[in-house]
Amino acid sequence: MVKDENITENKKIPRLDLAYISYKGKMEAIGSVYNRLVKWATPKGLINEKTRMVTIYHDSPKITDPNNLRMSACMVLDDPIDLDGEIDLRILSPTKCIVSRLEITPHQFQQAWEASFAFMVKNGYEKSNIDPFEIYYNNAAEHPREQVYCRFMYSYQIILQFVF
Repeated sequence: MVKDENITENKKIPRLDLAYISYKGKMEAIGSVYNRLVKWATPKGLINEKTRMVTIYHDSPKITDPNNLRMSACMVLDDPIDLDGEIDLRILSPTKCIVSRLEITPHQFQQAWEASFAFMVKNGYEKSNIDPFEIYYNNAAEHPREQVYCRFMYSYQIILQFVF
């Protein structure tokens, strides 16, 4: 179960330089794209205990056909690196985000996103034009309870409401 107390921060996220592969298709199939990203990164020495992976959601699964969802499978680059082949560079500029810090199983992601969005609306925020994203701090397959340590990020703008 995803609890409201997990949704506690609103903070500025620093610039993130990302190596990424674009993907279009069913959400549950993005794992194969991450496998390609890891295969590219491993010989370059980019995979270690500090590696952070990121998924950027370019479409909402609530309104987009599941076969046409656009996402980016990314990894945070700590240092500049020459990119090649199917790997591209994306820079996420610093932005204010609603940040949900969670330890959840893959099956709890939808509920967690819905709770994050409800928190944002309830507290007077509106989603900005920056695509929402998740940052992962571990590999669920290596966790004893198959859980992911992650942060969900919704970039926002403040909704000003005036009552006269």
